[in-house]
Amino acid sequence: MTALALLNQKFPVADVIAGTKCERAIKWELTIGDDLKPKWTHSIVCVSIEKTPFAKGSCRTAHKLKDWSQPDQGLVGKFSTNKKTTRDSYFTDVLMQTFCAKWAEKFNEAKPPKPITFLPSYVYELIDHPPPYPVCGGEPFIEGDYKKHNNNSGYVSSDARNTPQSFSHFSYELSNHELLIVDIQGVNDFYTDPQIHTKSGEGFGEGNLGETGFHKFLQTHKCNPVCDFLKLKPINQSKKALLRGTLPVVQLMDFHDAIGLNGNGSGPKNNYDMNYFRNGGGAQQPISLDDEEKMLQEQLERIRAQQQQKSKPSPPLVKQPSGNNLHKQAAPSSPTSKPVPQIVKTPSQSNVVNKSPVSPPKENVKLEQDNINNNISNNNSNNSNINSNSSVSSSSSSNNSSSVSSSSSSSSSSTTNAAPISIQVRNSPPPQQPIQPSSASSSSNVPTPESTSTSSMEQTPDRSEFEKWDLTSIKNIDTVRGLQSECVTGDSLRLYSGSNDGQIGVWDAVDLKHVTNIKAHGKSIRAIIKRPGFEQNVLTAGADSLVKEWDINTQQTIKELKESNEVNTIFIQDNLLYTGCNDKTVKVWDMRSYECVKTLSGHTRAIKSVCAMGNLLFSGSNDQQIYVWNLATGTILTNFQGHEGWVKTLYAHNNMLYSGSHDETIRIWDLKTTRCVNTIKCKDRVETLHVTNQGIFAGSGDWLQVFSHDKYENLASLNTRSSILCLWRNQNQLFTGSLASNLKVWSWDKM
Repeated sequence: MTALALLNQKFPVADVIAGTKCERAIKWELTIGDDLKPKWTHSIVCVSIEKTPFAKGSCRTAHKLKDWSQPDQGLVGKFSTNKKTTRDSYFTDVLMQTFCAKWAEKFNEAKPPKPITFLPSYVYELIDHPPPYPVCGGEPFIEGDYKKHNNNSGYVSSDARNTPQSFSHFSYELSNHELLIVDIQGVNDFYTDPQIHTKSGEGFGEGNLGETGFHKFLQTHKCNPVCDFLKLKPINQSKKALLRGTLPVVQLMDFHDAIGLNGNGSGPKNNYDMNYFRNGGGAQQPISLDDEEKMLQEQLERIRAQQQQKSKPSPPLVKQPSGNNLHKQAAPSSPTSKPVPQIVKTPSQSNVVNKSPVSPPKENVKLEQDNINNNISNNNSNNSNINSNSSVSSSSSSNNSSSVSSSSSSSSSSTTNAAPISIQVRNSPPPQQPIQPSSASSSSNVPTPESTSTSSMEQTPDRSEFEKWDLTSIKNIDTVRGLQSECVTGDSLRLYSGSNDGQIGVWDAVDLKHVTNIKAHGKSIRAIIKRPGFEQNVLTAGADSLVKEWDINTQQTIKELKESNEVNTIFIQDNLLYTGCNDKTVKVWDMRSYECVKTLSGHTRAIKSVCAMGNLLFSGSNDQQIYVWNLATGTILTNFQGHEGWVKTLYAHNNMLYSGSHDETIRIWDLKTTRCVNTIKCKDRVETLHVTNQGIFAGSGDWLQVFSHDKYENLASLNTRSSILCLWRNQNQLFTGSLASNLKVWSWDKM
């Protein structure tokens, strides 16, 4: 008796069982050991394949496939559309993909920012059809956006990601130029259907172009930060390319952790790991046909059980208690009734293993992200105000300072000893009381926080959080004569502006009048901010290379910091002060000891704006770049490219970064995905920005422009007759400063 006859005797054709169309197949699986020797194993399984493909490509159709030996795992069955495709080509594809999985293990051992995975693949021979039996490839189905990153003839996708390109380069270098893995495609960093070029051009199918494929790859590949991190030999390397996309300094999750985020929601809908793909126990070699029969019968029983479950009538709907009567439902129905203890099901170890995500899709921590986003948006929308043109201070409204300067309303004056100087910044909101300098470094001119709350510093909620404003009604309600203003800050009672003649202008924010001037710098004042927790203290930075802390009451200098070049911008968070200078560096100062604890170098031209959020620092420069720094390490995480002019102003709000440039645009960057999500065209060069939940205010040349916060529509454009250099808001009043000797006051209606 032939083998096929014996097979048919043991296993009659499986046609329709309990209403489910299924058929027999020989499932071939490949394993490659550490010795790189391939070992094929096979088993008899029942499969159900949907006739209509859910996706079509130039060479294949993709069908949903259920392997009843692994009923809980969704699979894709791939059939070639080329009639000349041979049975062997399916086995070659599985060989390539399994071989590439071994290379992926080597790649992951180098600890790149994002590990990669090649999906396990199989060959199914459908033996219930006349010979030659139809053959299809099979692999796990992954939800998400399928993307092709490169191909076997030099193509690189327009949004080339760093990780796939660096893996191709990695295979070329570590094989000593003997092979090259290309045709990288898949969902996120779960890859499938690769192609291998070999130096000899032999093996791995018709897609192996040999040294021609090497040459095409080398022509188009550009080394990126991951290539640099892996110390691969540079190919077409450029400085800009090394600051784009995924960076090896930290993983993307660390970038999100720095601003309190976990994930961006762009990955697969489910979390997968290799245990998920191996639920069926991996490749097994049946001992005998009796074992084959037993396995097949188990699969048929699964099919019948599933159909019986479907045929059962649905249970009647039970009306659930509403939130209003939950307490009634919780009450015992009778005095003798006893509460029923709830059984909490704990996951078994196997479940825990199967559901533990691997690195690539771990951006999907959605529920926790939403809660954290709410906390950050309340804190950072106020905390992360930017000196536009280094002009808008970090406390750009009295209510914004309720987050930044919340320490000023603390009711006690208890002090703590200074901890050792550290560059690390918390992800949590600023402390209610600033950390005091140690006794060794304290002196008579070192400021201390106010011991009691005063009526002048009572904080009220920012109305932009809960009021609805009609920003189309914005109008000029007053013009206060007094002093030129390049930068401005303040609180609910006073405004403080910096002039190009080196004076601080003091203004009454209630009566809208100019109070006095203080001679502060020998040259123009480029930036001015209030120091959180110190009611009367103001920090100024000037073109004379000095940063000064002032007591406004006494009009005396408390401390003076000497920079090496003109200071264009300053920003304060907790006890750390950040300065951006013409010497192309950002410096970090510990305000407890007034010492420079870190110098950040990377820009090629002057720094014009800085702003911090959590453990991230953003810097905008005349080199048209926005760098993102890890404050814990002082290293560059990434940079945002797109502006074609000086980046003059930055503003962080609700996990978004807003940048204004001399290219007459505002760009909005999503910090969860690190991508530019919108570009707003303005009337002139953008010098200053202020962002609220209600809208975006921009100083664009002589124009004050207002845009909606959600759709970025232009709500108003008002000609002020003088170039706007700075903005500051107090509730529903906006103050604009310019080189004209006045402050203009704007207001709008409530809806």
